[in-house]
Amino acid sequence: MIFYTDGSAHPNPGPGGYGVVGVEHDKVAYARSRQYNGKVTNNEMEIKAILWVMLEFGRPTEWQQPPIVYSDSAYCVNTFNTWMFSWARNNWIKSDKKTPENLELIQAYYDLYQKGYKIDLRKVKGHAGNKFNELADGLATGRITEKEAYNVKLV
Repeated sequence: MIFYTDGSAHPNPGPGGYGVVGVEHDKVAYARSRQYNGKVTNNEMEIKAILWVMLEFGRPTEWQQPPIVYSDSAYCVNTFNTWMFSWARNNWIKSDKKTPENLELIQAYYDLYQKGYKIDLRKVKGHAGNKFNELADGLATGRITEKEAYNVKLV
């Protein structure tokens, strides 16, 4: 299964949410969303969406190849594919001598990774007409519900 994830907060920070769309054979096979009423950031929600896929579908016993996960967040893709490894080696300090934002969530992902959980995280251009990325955005912003996501006509 291939996944598309997205996160949002409006205003940023403010209420927000995340959306996850699982795709099989070019159809929606899975839809998940979560809304938060407190003050959250869009990056926090982007991370939570990716972390949710890692927890649910990234177990080493679940796959021969890790699931492909698309995110429109360059911050998340760079964090999880590159930056977190050097941050961990430097006791969770960035090159600018500051602590990374969203550190607890990043460390949760890193801990799962160290336990063998894996996803193949890739960048997708946001708001560029990718039907599944747009659907994940709709779930993240609350414009559509999980139930509606299964019935959206993806022409």
